[in-house]
Amino acid sequence: MVVTGPASAPCHHVGMRRTILLTAALAVSLTACSGSDPGSPPAPEDTSATVAEAAAATAPGTALDLGEAATLVWQPATSLTGTLDLSVDAVAEQSLSVFDGWLRDDTMARARPYFVTVTLTNTGASDLGGQAVPLYLRDDQGTLGAPWTLGGDFTACQSGPIPTPFAPGDAAEMCLVYLVPDGARIIDMAFEPTEGYDPITWTGDVTEPEKRTAKKTEKKTAKQERRAG
Repeated sequence: MVVTGPASAPCHHVGMRRTILLTAALAVSLTACSGSDPGSPPAPEDTSATVAEAAAATAPGTALDLGEAATLVWQPATSLTGTLDLSVDAVAEQSLSVFDGWLRDDTMARARPYFVTVTLTNTGASDLGGQAVPLYLRDDQGTLGAPWTLGGDFTACQSGPIPTPFAPGDAAEMCLVYLVPDGARIIDMAFEPTEGYDPITWTGDVTEPEKRTAKKTEKKTAKQERRAG
């Protein structure tokens, strides 16, 4: 398994989370590029598609439930505008044993893993293959964590960037791996393409590891039996 760590994050660097500043600004350029001849008039630029994409975007600050879709517009690169319909469908906390048999560094060994299932559709005009969606897990310590890229034969959750190619109209379901400090818990999932952007968020029930659920059931059953006795 190849572990490269999270691709990017929009704000503070935190050693545990390896978050980094995402420098791409969320902006739609409506200016025309000038020609190579300084004396020639500016070349016209067709911005109708880009303007339409921006107009259809879900408003910053929108709070959604798991399973609800948002239309996301951002700039993965200065010359590329991405538009996706994305829903965060499920969030499942994992036990560290999910990485048994795989190479783990100190960060992974001290972390609490989450598998996040998302569905995305390219509703724009650009191929977004290989791009990272700025979707972060926010924990109760206020930290934003980016998804980790896991390669090789880690079939439990093939976390990574958008599949290549990912042309207009393409759709995919993806599993993303997030790691948080062991003492922290998830608050929500947040689309935050730039620092200072009012994030679009998803919240809902988080599935707990099977062993923990079984222990809770055993404790509940024991308590009921004591009361009955």
